[in-house]
Parts: sequence; C-alpha cells; structure tokens
Amino acid sequence: MKKLMNKSIILSLILALTSCNDWLNVSPKTDMKAEDLFSTEAGFRDALIGVYALMSTSTLYGKNLSYAYMDALAQYYASPRSNTSTGYDHSLKNAAGYNYTEKGEESRILSIWSSHFSAIANINQALLFIDAKRDVFTSEDIHHIYKGEFLALRALLHFNVLRLFASSPIMDNQNGLNSLAIPYVEVYTNVAQPQLTVKEVLVKIEKDLLAARDLMKDRETFNNTDSSSPMYKRRERMNYYAVTALLARVYLYGNEKEAALTIAKEIIGEVDGENPTSYMLATSAATATNPMFQSELIFTLDVQKLKDLSESSFAETSLSDVLLMSVKGKQNIFNAGGLENDFRSSWLTLTSSGNEYVLAKYNGMNYIPMFKLSELYLIAAECANGKEAYGYLNKLRNHRGLVSVEETQNIEDYIYQEYRREFLGEGQLFFYYKRKLFDAIGAEDNVGIEDLKTVYNLPIPTSEIDFGNIKN
Repeated sequence: MKKLMNKSIILSLILALTSCNDWLNVSPKTDMKAEDLFSTEAGFRDALIGVYALMSTSTLYGKNLSYAYMDALAQYYASPRSNTSTGYDHSLKNAAGYNYTEKGEESRILSIWSSHFSAIANINQALLFIDAKRDVFTSEDIHHIYKGEFLALRALLHFNVLRLFASSPIMDNQNGLNSLAIPYVEVYTNVAQPQLTVKEVLVKIEKDLLAARDLMKDRETFNNTDSSSPMYKRRERMNYYAVTALLARVYLYGNEKEAALTIAKEIIGEVDGENPTSYMLATSAATATNPMFQSELIFTLDVQKLKDLSESSFAETSLSDVLLMSVKGKQNIFNAGGLENDFRSSWLTLTSSGNEYVLAKYNGMNYIPMFKLSELYLIAAECANGKEAYGYLNKLRNHRGLVSVEETQNIEDYIYQEYRREFLGEGQLFFYYKRKLFDAIGAEDNVGIEDLKTVYNLPIPTSEIDFGNIKN
C-alpha cells in the first residue's frame, strides 16, 4: 500500500477510464486537489462514483470477481481445465489449476489487491473531509447517507480482500480467526498499516457497518426519479439494506449465527410473517426481461460496459476465453431429481455443438448483483434451527419452482445446492467452499483439493510483503 497515495486525488484517472452511470454525469477532473473536490456536495458524490467505477472494471466485479475468475476458481466451468487441440491455452487455465505463482496469475492477483486498496484510499480521503466540510451538504440526511455509504464500501472492500487472501475461521485447525490476515486501512496515509488477525479485521468491518447503519437508517428514499438527486437509484448504491445484508454475511462468515439470523430477519422477517421491506421473492420463472428477479435485488453494481467485458467469456468462438459448463455439470446442478422446473436453469443455454452450456444470465444486462434477498433466506436457513430453518429454505425453493424439503433431509446439503444454483455467475460459490472447507468442488463435484490453504488463500502480493508490515 506504500504507493497508493498521491498528493492529487486519483479519482480523476478512474473517472476518465471508465463510463459513468446515467444517474450522474461526471466530467473527468484532471489532477484536481482534494481540497477543491471536497468543497461541494457534488465533489463527494463524484468521489463515490469513482469508487463504484473502479469496482465495475474488469479487474474487480465487472469480470474477475463475478462470472469469470472467481467462478473459474469455483470450478463451474470445464473449459479452463480442458486440453484442446486448437493450440489455444485458456486465459483462465492457470487460475483453474490454482497455479497462483504463474506470472500472469501473479499479475492478476496483484491487480485485484491493489485495485481494492486504491478504492479504499479514495474512500479514506473523502472521509478525511466529510465532517470538516459538513456545511457544504444541502441537508443533514445527505451528509449522513454519504458518510454511511463511504464507511460501508470500505467495509465491503476489506471484507472481500479478507475472504480472498486470509484464512476462513474454520481453517488452521479451527483457529482461523486468530490467523494473520490483512491490514485494515482507516486513514489516508502512505504509511504501511499493520497486519491484523482475521478476528481483528472482522471487528473493524462490523464497526464500520454498524456506524453506517446508524447514519443511514430511515434517511433514504428509493423511488426518486430525479437524476440530479442524491436519492436517485438508491438500489444501485450501497444503501441501508445492502449494509444490513453485508452485516448478515459478515456475521455468518465469523460463525456468529445468532447475530446473522437476527440481522437477516430485519429484511426478510419471520418465515410465516409479513416481509418488513419492499423486497419480495420472485413468483415466476426467470425470463429474458427478468432473469435477475428484479424484486429481490438489494444492491446492483452498474457496469455499463458489461456486454463488452463479458462478450468473450460467453461467445462460443472465443476459444481462449469462453466459459463452458459441461453437460454433466449442468445436469448435476439442475437436472437431478425434481430440478427440471427450476427457474434458474434458463441461465444456461446449450451451445451449437450440443456438448456444453454457456451462461446467458447477463444477456442484455448492464449490472452485476451484489446483494440479493435470496442470500438472506439461505443465511437464515443455515442459522436457524429445526422447523424454522426448513421454512426459510423451502420458501426460497418454492419461489424457484422447486418442492419443499422434508425435515428428515440433510438441510446443509440442500443449502449448498441452492448456493451453487443461485450464485452462478456472481463469484460467491468459491467463498462458500472456503467457509465450509470443501475438499471436492465444482459443477461435477470432481475437482479435488489436497492443500486447502494453498488453494483457498490467494497469496498476498510479494511487493506488499517486501515493503509493508505483512507476512504471507
């Protein structure tokens, strides 16, 4: 992180290189001083857009950390591991083989690490000014929402770095919480921050999220149609409910199941009770016009260039990039015993050869789901007990065209099956495997992992070890 800081704000580069959402037109501000940028409310809004813009690039959630790299690590696809006679090496061949020390993979991992901390640096610079410049905001509500949004994004970015580069709590002989992890950068500085344990990082993430919730609670509106308003398209921002969903995910990751269930219920309610929010489980199959189940989306990351970024991944002719699931893999996930009616099976389409399937989930889309209602039902199912747990699981299954699971069945296995169907193309399954420490993974359940720590923990870049306060 030594090289992250600069006397002039680096948001200008981010904004110049990426397209911005239609809810805010931003002109690149070349070499703008932070003091000038944060002299207006619009400057803070620009800073937020810069963070989202960086998150939407191919390095992060616009490709690598959603449908491509992360799902290759989860072994959804057969093509990266296949030996072809075409003479082309797949671009994710080394990733799928967990060859993290190969030069290209080292570069990819470094870019993932540095892009996260670049975004965090921009967040910390904005937070450095946000209270001192409180008088530039048009209302206290806007100040509180923006500050909460910055804090929540800082927590989200650190949490994902933690899940990528550090042990999960169940690792290291059930002592993963005490394993050395990553720094948690809360200040805008060029001084390397100390490496913390997994538990210490989770505590800081929780602190930022609780502060964000307090700041944002009851201050947002979600139906504003004025594109110049700070309240425009709050569902495409790290809003209060997204903060809540992330907090439930964090508690589950730290094995604080009671806390995770309590937080999840704030959005989904009791099994047989009324949903306390406007988010509702889908009641019909995924279609060309609603493949993402719109009523369930809590936070979506706008990726205006998604078609360009994903085209090679989903085009049959892109021999070195196309991501293909085997027929056996698709059958294993969707076609076994009563799954033929699963709404989500339409996310995969048969290729012209009839031998593989390609992901069609993002056809015509320009966003990536970051938090969805379905995840909260799965969190609740995992954290509740007895009848209540099966109730949450079955409510989701019934809204996906599936029959209920009897209480005599192994609920953990059914939760796993829902995770790998529900998060196809979203980069979340690898983290499920890591949290549960699976030693055989993938669409066909046939990729064995011998050295769990080496596979599940990406190596912290050498430059950080050499120049920071970090041990790998």
